[in-house]
Amino acid sequence: MGSREKQNQAPSADAGATGRDRRAVRTVDLTEEDSAAIEASEMTPGFEHLDAELEPEPASLAEEGARFARELRARGDRTDARPADKVFRDGLYEEP
Repeated sequence: MGSREKQNQAPSADAGATGRDRRAVRTVDLTEEDSAAIEASEMTPGFEHLDAELEPEPASLAEEGARFARELRARGDRTDARPADKVFRDGLYEEP
């Protein structure tokens, strides 16, 4: 059975008892009443660990470095950029 078919399946009779009713629902298919009910609902205590599934996957160090470099490049002013001279580069490696 494909994942799309599983998502559209109704929960099994024992889903509530086992706490495994985790089907996907498209937000465009919800009525305003459904949205209001979801917004007003609260999670049963003890399931806070499920909130971690809502957070994005952490980026790898390489991806984070590339993102940081792109942001710096976008903010940088290239009109007065000068190459670093040898004295400056060598000073980066000196002991404080």
